[in-house]
Amino acid sequence: MSQTMSQKLARDSLGNAATFEGGVYVTKNGVAELFIQTVAEREVELREIEQERNINALFKLGMQAKKEIAEGKGMTPEEVLERLRAARR
Repeated sequence: MSQTMSQKLARDSLGNAATFEGGVYVTKNGVAELFIQTVAEREVELREIEQERNINALFKLGMQAKKEIAEGKGMTPEEVLERLRAARR
């Protein structure tokens, strides 16, 4: 849950890291200037970003494979295995 506070209130209220719970927008003249969050909140955010990137990458791979199959560039499982075996030699 996020809250909004002025720069002055932020200076007065956020000085104690032990009591800070995160999710604070600091404003200047009513405009958000800064968002402060805890390390735990940031780690969750970064995991979500990474997961989204992985999902997008898998989607792109799937779409590329679908395109290649439609263009007749696909391979049978046996052809893939043969290619992998040849690469090991």
